[in-house]
Amino acid sequence: MKRPLLVVCLILLCLALAGCLPGSADQVSVTRPAVTETIAATTVPILPTTEEPTPEPSPLPLPSPTAVPTEAPELPAPPVRENVDNLTAVSANAIAYVQNDQLFIRTLPGGEMVPVQTETCAEGRYCTITYLKWSPDGQFLLYYYYDGQDDSLRLSDRQGNIQTIDDVAFFQPGAWSPDGRTLVYMNFTGTSIEPTETQPGGRVFAIWTVSIEEDGIMGTPQMVGTWQELSGGCGGGGRSASEVLYEKEGGTAYGYQMGVTEWTRQNILLYTNNCTNIGIGRFDMTTGTELPGFDQPMRNLMLNASGDRWYAVTGYDWSSEPGNNELVTGTPDSTEITLIPTSARIELVFTGKVSGALYYTERTALGRDETGAYFESALWRIQPDGSGEERLWFGEDDHAYAQVSETAVGDLLFVLVENERPLAAAAQFTEGNPETLQAYTPQRHIMQLPASGDDPVMILSNAGQPALTLQ
Repeated sequence: MKRPLLVVCLILLCLALAGCLPGSADQVSVTRPAVTETIAATTVPILPTTEEPTPEPSPLPLPSPTAVPTEAPELPAPPVRENVDNLTAVSANAIAYVQNDQLFIRTLPGGEMVPVQTETCAEGRYCTITYLKWSPDGQFLLYYYYDGQDDSLRLSDRQGNIQTIDDVAFFQPGAWSPDGRTLVYMNFTGTSIEPTETQPGGRVFAIWTVSIEEDGIMGTPQMVGTWQELSGGCGGGGRSASEVLYEKEGGTAYGYQMGVTEWTRQNILLYTNNCTNIGIGRFDMTTGTELPGFDQPMRNLMLNASGDRWYAVTGYDWSSEPGNNELVTGTPDSTEITLIPTSARIELVFTGKVSGALYYTERTALGRDETGAYFESALWRIQPDGSGEERLWFGEDDHAYAQVSETAVGDLLFVLVENERPLAAAAQFTEGNPETLQAYTPQRHIMQLPASGDDPVMILSNAGQPALTLQ
């Protein structure tokens, strides 16, 4: 117990010495000076209480491409033109045709080409050779020539020797008699008839005949009678380059060259008119009198091989109204008409002199612009009784087909008229320069469609109006 007491005493002694013992009289009060402590304020930014939208990064600009010079459009290349002459492949006795406004006759298969003398067409004039028709014996060619001012009806032998039958004003195409010894033709008498309330007006035409001897010597023309051409008119408007070519082949663009004259076995003359085509006229060659015509407008008159039945197409040449473009037939001594149903609307009809079949063309418009008119075409065959109809050929970019005829072995010759698409394309660059555009101008070609069914081949380039004789 002595040791804890000793420890306490020592603690008390220490406190007394330091003056820290509570209640001590010697306690001194020490006052400390007031010290103010200043804490340097640090500026802290006040953050917004709402979030701002994060800006989208702007796209970097693409580097500028290197400038490339733009080439101006170039004049397209003209269509490839080949000079084709393969007439030796045609099975016929002779052929006449027009090429570069020149009439040629060639005996087949290996005869020389004989140019038929024709006056040079004066610059700036429109000249034409049309209505080529062989005599039944194949020795003489009847044709029409227009020199830009005057019309004339002419006769040529196979050697190219010509005779002028008549200088015909307001010419109508001529025709051969069934025996081939007489020609018939028409001209305007100069007399016109004014229309009345009951009678249409028109011009008076005279009908003439002239005999042709075996040696080709012509007799004196004899007038048989007259007939009245009813008033009519061709279609109007501008014609494209292809349409002009088509008209030269007897096409229906506006009817300017669709006149036909045929001398039938019944000794009745049948005819349609240029620039009217309002019907088929009839004239009795025995009595010299005009016969009643047909009530229905018809065009594109053709005879069968024996010359005792006709075929035609209904309607005006420039119209597409319902009831037009149908195939009809009849006999010259009657005005009755029989319809032959077909699968397509008919443009032109032709008769096969060898097989007796009928051939017709179909022509569908693809469009027209300020430069041209574009069509697709087809060639069909049908029997006279309406059976055996078949499409022989189709051209999706052919303006027209015309002048269809049969060869001795059943091949077909026809004329193909091109669409003027190359000309339309070139016209945008040349500003109508005729010399430059000449290489782009559409052409017509004589084609042959083999009886074997092969594709047609070109027989003669840049030529038309083929007239065959198998005699």
